[in-house]
Amino acid sequence: MAKKAARKKSASKSKAKAKARVKVKKAGKRPAGKTVKAATRKAAPPEAAAGPPKLTGPSVVHWEVQARDPDAQMRFFGDLFGWNVDANNPQNYGTVTPAGPGSIGGGIGPTMDAPRATFYVQVPSIADTLDKAATMGGQTLMPRTDIGMIIMAQFRDPEGNVIGLVEG
Repeated sequence: MAKKAARKKSASKSKAKAKARVKVKKAGKRPAGKTVKAATRKAAPPEAAAGPPKLTGPSVVHWEVQARDPDAQMRFFGDLFGWNVDANNPQNYGTVTPAGPGSIGGGIGPTMDAPRATFYVQVPSIADTLDKAATMGGQTLMPRTDIGMIIMAQFRDPEGNVIGLVEG
């Protein structure tokens, strides 16, 4: 019986301490003569490593606007968005550098047929991707082509959009 009474008394003290802590939190003050344990703070998460985030799958790596009058399009987008379009290269292809982290670069150049905007997805194997696209209703427009600085291809999706591929 004595043990049972001691347990009840101990439980009463624990409840009283818990109530005192609640009152302290509500009032923002410490009870006289009592100390309150400092709240433990969670450590700040470590800063993210420099560089782009790790990709988990194929990603858009380039965009392109193809136009009948590429010089006019370069001026239009340059003036509209404040882009520096650099066409100082043998193909007179206007390159736009990425604006910063999370941004991708692109280009503005001439069209072989109708004007269009295209995005390019980097894939491990262009041949495999074109084969898979064909089984899903896509149509190859430009087969795997090595143009020197990149290996690329283009296909038309089932809705008629032109999608570019970059191997890497």
